[in-house]
Amino acid sequence: MAVLVALGGIASTYINALGDAVHAVLGFPGATQWVAGLHVVWIVLAIAITGKPGTGVITGALKGAVELMSGNTHGLIILLINLVAGLLVDFGFLIFRNKRSLFPYLIAGGLATGSNVLVFQLFATLPANILAATAIVILFFVALVSGLVFSGFVPFLLIKALSKAGIVKSAEPAVNSRRIGWYILAGVFVLAIILTVFLRIHLQSPQEITISGEVSQPYAFSTRTTSIETVTQQMEYKGVMTEYVGYPLIEVISEAGPSPDADLVLIEAVDGYAFLISFEELNTNENILLVYSGQGKNASFDLVGSVSSKAWVRNISRLAVIASKGLRIQYPAGEMLNFDPDEWVSDMDSTQVALPDGSQKLQGVPVWKVLDEGLAGDIPTTIVFSNDTQTESLPWSDLADNDQIRIFTVIEEAGLSFALGDMSGHVLLFPLTQIDIH
Repeated sequence: MAVLVALGGIASTYINALGDAVHAVLGFPGATQWVAGLHVVWIVLAIAITGKPGTGVITGALKGAVELMSGNTHGLIILLINLVAGLLVDFGFLIFRNKRSLFPYLIAGGLATGSNVLVFQLFATLPANILAATAIVILFFVALVSGLVFSGFVPFLLIKALSKAGIVKSAEPAVNSRRIGWYILAGVFVLAIILTVFLRIHLQSPQEITISGEVSQPYAFSTRTTSIETVTQQMEYKGVMTEYVGYPLIEVISEAGPSPDADLVLIEAVDGYAFLISFEELNTNENILLVYSGQGKNASFDLVGSVSSKAWVRNISRLAVIASKGLRIQYPAGEMLNFDPDEWVSDMDSTQVALPDGSQKLQGVPVWKVLDEGLAGDIPTTIVFSNDTQTESLPWSDLADNDQIRIFTVIEEAGLSFALGDMSGHVLLFPLTQIDIH
């Protein structure tokens, strides 16, 4: 169970990237969900190998914890998603007496995988129209089919082959296992409801958003007091064209009087998730809207329309205007470039980084990818990272094709800075202000 949890928790990041890559090429509705079954296969394998009721719930909860601690951008919701998936896997196996047949695998894998779409919708605020509903239905059925294949049929064949080879020996279930299983499912079902209610309350969006940072007139944006007119835009949501009505973000920011040096806007959600959008994109992308949807306690501010899907932030609590401090990169030929994190969004992953003032979840891009961009085929020997008081040198052989060592973007009220660290959260140098290539 522990091995499967570790494999499943870490693999989720790459499974998501695979789904996004296929969607970018094909673009059909639900393309991101075609690999959804690969998220659940680990839970199905755990209960198939152990044959014990409750294994799915425990494995799902632990897998969610691994994903949460390894920097999953969905925050606490990922814990609930995996807990529900584990609950349904247990249920799928519990209702069948013959747990070695194909049907328990199909029911468990299909239901558990499809549930991730429905759980997400508990916390989503989507436009209330038929197109959005169609998108959700398409996503659910694509995820369901993916679960039937990758979390049902594939693990069934795998366990069958392992049993034939003598590697896995399935024990006959005890007489009282079904009754115990139902008790476990009932208890976890209650726990899932409690966790859902807690998250709904904890992640409740405020009725107004503060706009602060590098601005001359900080203020609280509210739909009740603003004079900004709403606009309507047709945009793609998960492969389906959807209509959004909202306030142009550039106009919301302009009301605060941003500094001439400001070049980035931080969008922060109530669960702590944050992402950056450049002023360059704000001024050129008319699709970026601040959408207010829902009513009463269920209402929220969401950001839509950015080029990066990571910037489609739900339940926004704050907008901060930032003037970045910059990171200089000195190449051997004398060329000096400035690192722009906005250009590397698609290569970034997040993790908890232990900064001097406390741990923060930060987005980082592999160092070698940034430096390789300007090397033009040349192979350096040493890379020197520095600030005003410290220096850290690393051989290029340790950095080449190494996705663990990254440049992390540190978002602060006063501006933007950078840290050199690794995906385990260890900081090698902070702040990082210059990179010299030798």
